[in-house]
Amino acid sequence: MGKEKNSKWKSKLAKVIIVAFFVFLVAGVSSVAMEKYIFPRLSTLSWFENQDFFKKAMENVTVINKTEEVTVSESGNVSGYTDKSAASIVEIVARPAAVGSSKNVSYANISSQSGTIVTADGLVASFGEKFFSGKDVEYKAFSQDGKSYGAKVVVADPYTDLVLLKLDDGAQNLPVAEFIAPEDIKVGTKTVFIGRSGFNAELSLRFGLSSELAKDYSLAGPIATSEKLQGVLFGQLNPGNSLNEAMVGGAAADQNGNSSGIIGSRVEDSEARYFVVPANHVQFVIDKYLDQGKIERAGLGVYYVSLSKETAFLAGNSFDKGALVWSPSGQQGLAVIAGSAADVAGIKLGDIILGVNNDEINPDQNLAYLISGYKPGDRVTLKINRGGQETEVKVTLQ
Repeated sequence: MGKEKNSKWKSKLAKVIIVAFFVFLVAGVSSVAMEKYIFPRLSTLSWFENQDFFKKAMENVTVINKTEEVTVSESGNVSGYTDKSAASIVEIVARPAAVGSSKNVSYANISSQSGTIVTADGLVASFGEKFFSGKDVEYKAFSQDGKSYGAKVVVADPYTDLVLLKLDDGAQNLPVAEFIAPEDIKVGTKTVFIGRSGFNAELSLRFGLSSELAKDYSLAGPIATSEKLQGVLFGQLNPGNSLNEAMVGGAAADQNGNSSGIIGSRVEDSEARYFVVPANHVQFVIDKYLDQGKIERAGLGVYYVSLSKETAFLAGNSFDKGALVWSPSGQQGLAVIAGSAADVAGIKLGDIILGVNNDEINPDQNLAYLISGYKPGDRVTLKINRGGQETEVKVTLQ
């Protein structure tokens, strides 16, 4: 009997312990739920948040909104950059038009650079500050698929130093570069610079960022001129990478394979400086050639400094936009080209050109850009500040 009572007592005790455990467990879970989830959400309701017992309950409680955890990873695969754009890049090799014997050929340094196909029937854009300036030169273009085409320069644009070449009649259904709209060109975009050069049109890639939209950089040099492009895109390359002359004429592309422009260069202090001619200028040259078969640019004939907030501070005045007709030597003849449209119209050293017709000169549309949109013989009105007085000058562009 004693053993049976003892067994029943132990069974009841176990049941009590189990029930108590579940009571405490449910109470604990309920308390956590009330504190962490129910109270914070009820406290967001206007009626509850004004009640004293809720205020006390919510003391030292922080409400945390749920957020999603996002893991960002960068793939080592660069096909998004290159598959679409690399196929449109060709290597262009130059040689004298009359080659009499292989003995007269130098194999030591192959004269080549890159080009970018812009129409399916073989119109190619490149950059020609030096490469396309020679006479009696024959050009050959080598493409990604191993084919080669004779190439002929059809137009050169001195304003941008861009050159268009036409491949021979065998060029059909070629892959074409797609250019980015100007408003989509952003500083900080991951960029690959693409060219072909060296041996059997091998692909050359350099990776980095579009690091600076240099609105004041002129292809003319330190002092801008109304006849040369002002405003290029610079790239910051990854350590150990650098562009080379053979990549000039190739393309800069974003991660979708669309091009922000054509790679160009100019010599500064005996060294090459590389940049990208923005896509909108490239597209303008292509469209003009396809529409008119030529490119006409008006000339004004002045050297100038683009004014900015910084130049206004340095000069102690309020002119933070416009174009100051200027020469480092302070000589009229070196600021205004003799016999030019500006010279004939009486433009003077120190004049600040504020606008062309109804277009204001500002960082987004500099003087060179506005003048480049006109043709020789067009008559425009320049808004000028001369010695503190605003005036208008009529100019017939050349």
